[in-house]
Amino acid sequence: MDKVLLTPAKPGQIINRVKDSKFYGDINRAVHEEQVKDFINLIKAKYHDANHHVSAYLLGSGVLLSKNANDDGEPAGSSGRPVLQAIEGAGLTNTVIVVTRYFGGTKLGIGGLIRAYGETARLLIKQAAIQKLQLYYQLTIVGAYNQLGNILGQLGAHHAEILSTEYTNSGGIITVLIKPELYSPLQERLIEKTANQVRIENREDIYR
Repeated sequence: MDKVLLTPAKPGQIINRVKDSKFYGDINRAVHEEQVKDFINLIKAKYHDANHHVSAYLLGSGVLLSKNANDDGEPAGSSGRPVLQAIEGAGLTNTVIVVTRYFGGTKLGIGGLIRAYGETARLLIKQAAIQKLQLYYQLTIVGAYNQLGNILGQLGAHHAEILSTEYTNSGGIITVLIKPELYSPLQERLIEKTANQVRIENREDIYR
């Protein structure tokens, strides 16, 4: 059975008060690191007078997984890591969270910071609008020029989304997305229609 991955449907925010400090949690969807940076910078600008803007993100899955956590001046491992663990624990991907701290005068200690940042992230995820991601297979299909018409015809018939087409001296390289249940029928028809003159060179799981 394919695993289920989730992502924020839209931006969300909570405020978590811990002793005298306020923790503003903000969550958003991101599919690449530029969007992560833009969201973090947006929150930093919004709360420019805050003490810390702790952030964590997780993008993609499997071999395409990318993740990171930033303590932003808090003691190492006390803040960014608990936020990242909350993202992972909830089964989220393509997710960025920023937890902004306004220090209220009472020191929380390392353990207190770990609990406060982790709790803020978990409460934020619990209250956020979350949606299920659809699994697609990303395929790289290679064929000779005289077979490209057959290949493109079958891609259309099986509702594959063409991401890119590259032409070489001998033919074409087509990168597509297709729903998992259509993968085997497409493969069979491509082999039939091209007299086995086609190659599917790799297959990657893509969630979006």
